[in-house]
Amino acid sequence: MASNTRRADIDGEMRVRADIVAAATMVFSARGYHAASMTEIADEVGIRKPSLYHHVRKKEDLLFAIHEQLIDELTAETNRAIAEFDDPSEQLVASLRVALRFVSRHKDAVTVFLQENRVVRGPGERWRELVAKRDAYEHVVQDIIRVGVASGNFIDVPPAIASKAILAMANWGYTWFDPDGPLSADDVADIFGRIALQGIEAH
Repeated sequence: MASNTRRADIDGEMRVRADIVAAATMVFSARGYHAASMTEIADEVGIRKPSLYHHVRKKEDLLFAIHEQLIDELTAETNRAIAEFDDPSEQLVASLRVALRFVSRHKDAVTVFLQENRVVRGPGERWRELVAKRDAYEHVVQDIIRVGVASGNFIDVPPAIASKAILAMANWGYTWFDPDGPLSADDVADIFGRIALQGIEAH
């Protein structure tokens, strides 16, 4: 039992308390990962810094927890959304809706997720697994485009490039989208969907 616990600690697989992850998300979003301190995170949680180290070994563990939680939830929701449709055009719009809803609900986390991309691509097995999860999410959108191209619904474009262009529209929403503004996340996603489909659908 002791060795298994130690292995989980080494591999970064131990669950971090939700309130600590939420506090780290707010601090990283506001200050940036490198500028943020464990003291600031402890203050945000409402505990002393030594107590924080009972839950995490280092700041990197918190960044990992934020990214893993977000990509797992995003991928699961995207897969559920697109499973409701057979048409690749509808699937593409559904994936954009999920992405914009994520920006609306998790703006701080999405900010950290996108701004700290270089840190995530650092060394270590758990980071390689996380990068694989991020790539798998992109492959979901790539596969929608690939099927659309093969069926003749979409023009012949490289799915890897087209998916980056489409996802970039949603991803950058974290810099400007206002959940309390005149347009909802779905409204914006549908606009993006029309723009994307005008460019990719075969006419």
